[in-house]
Amino acid sequence: MLDSAADWIRSESPAILVLLATALMYAGEKRVHKYNYAYLTTVGGEELIPNLMKRYYRMVVLLPFVAYLTGLLLPVTWAPWKATVPGLFLITFGFVLRIWSERSLGRLWTERCIYIPDMPREAQGPYRFLRHPEYLARSLEGLGFILFFAINPLSLLFWLRMLALLSRIMKVEARQLHELSALPLQLPSAKGKSTVGASK
Repeated sequence: MLDSAADWIRSESPAILVLLATALMYAGEKRVHKYNYAYLTTVGGEELIPNLMKRYYRMVVLLPFVAYLTGLLLPVTWAPWKATVPGLFLITFGFVLRIWSERSLGRLWTERCIYIPDMPREAQGPYRFLRHPEYLARSLEGLGFILFFAINPLSLLFWLRMLALLSRIMKVEARQLHELSALPLQLPSAKGKSTVGASK
């Protein structure tokens, strides 16, 4: 019994380490979010689409665990193969891009869409090249978890549902920010100003 448990732990140790690292990152993000959220609302930030944002980030947190459990519990015929190395690459790339995005935004980053009137910022970091680098990072991470733990219909459906919700968020977010801002939204550039930092 103990031998079989030890064998199981050894076989699952890579997955456990990935889940543990992911959980620690999410816990750290939550602390930063609470601090920045309090700051942004104190300086006059207006929170937009709170329910959509809460649902999205809840799915982001659940996805790696859904991918792991479905890959572990479903019959082999439902999860016929893994792509461990490509999956780990996407997870790592997503982690790096996400951290870069959050550090570039500084105190403007939260897990909510917060608009602050008359608070443009210089585009920096990945925002020089992409409008939504954090969203891209989380989408790539999600696909990476599915590839790493085992491709199966349930985790794929969960990820696609998350992408559909994200698409809706970006449309509503862009429309509301456009309506509230005196200037039209533009792709961030190294020379121009952008309100994209306040949209997280």
